[in-house]
Amino acid sequence: MSNIKLSPSQAGKLFAISERSIRRGIKSKGLPAVVHQGRYKIDFQDLLLWSEQLPNRQTKRDEFGLGQFVEKWKF
Repeated sequence: MSNIKLSPSQAGKLFAISERSIRRGIKSKGLPAVVHQGRYKIDFQDLLLWSEQLPNRQTKRDEFGLGQFVEKWKF
């Protein structure tokens, strides 16, 4: 279980996905998030699983985001 919690802007920067896309994922309930002190917080593991659902997200994550520094994602 991951204890790393990210804001939508942090998640977007790490995964090279727009903050708007992150917020759409939360709104559509595809990306789980909790509200803490009036702000969304996203569990890193949930973000990673969500990024696997569409090839475009995977590509952005792997080529331009955090994935460019990781040899292979392991679950």
